[in-house]
Amino acid sequence: MTATFLDTVTSKLRRDRHLGLHVVVGRSIRYAWELVTARLRLRGADRVGAHARTLGRPRIENLGRLEIGGHVLIRSVNVPVELCTGPQGTIRIGDGVRINYGSSIAAHGAVTIGDRVRIGPYVMVVDTDFHDPYVRTRRPAAAPVVIEDDVWIGAKASVLKGVTIGRGAIVGVGAVVTKSVEPFTVVAGVPARPVGSLDPARFVSEEVA
Repeated sequence: MTATFLDTVTSKLRRDRHLGLHVVVGRSIRYAWELVTARLRLRGADRVGAHARTLGRPRIENLGRLEIGGHVLIRSVNVPVELCTGPQGTIRIGDGVRINYGSSIAAHGAVTIGDRVRIGPYVMVVDTDFHDPYVRTRRPAAAPVVIEDDVWIGAKASVLKGVTIGRGAIVGVGAVVTKSVEPFTVVAGVPARPVGSLDPARFVSEEVA
């Protein structure tokens, strides 16, 4: 065990010390199991950072390049998370990211996800339209998707090609993001439009753990 792993476990035990012993033990066993199984379940990735965890089995089709940061949690308990890259595609997932069940991230060019991003259930992030209604034998050109640090994306939202979502932004449930979003902006609707803003001066990033 590395010092970082022991520090993480100690921190979690300190956080949960008010809970019953059986709860603390159960959580510790689950945490260790998530760490161990992640190495097997994420073996299709080109790089997996320290302390990445999985709940359930994600579906990975990596024909390009897939990089997963440290302290990432991928939850596939109800429906698998899908991570797919085409032959020229790259997905880069930062540290401390949480991806919930049923979400699908696909890159035929590039999808970049920053640190501490939260992705709700059944979210779709894609950098192409997947098909051309006029030319069925040719895949449309990809346009990069960038999701910056500390973004929250609500359940069943879609982030489409060519979009950049700025740091600290929030995407509402079911929103369809077709245009880039400014940092610390709340968007909602179909297509997504600004409905609010956050105060950057009050913003505090979570620690990656």
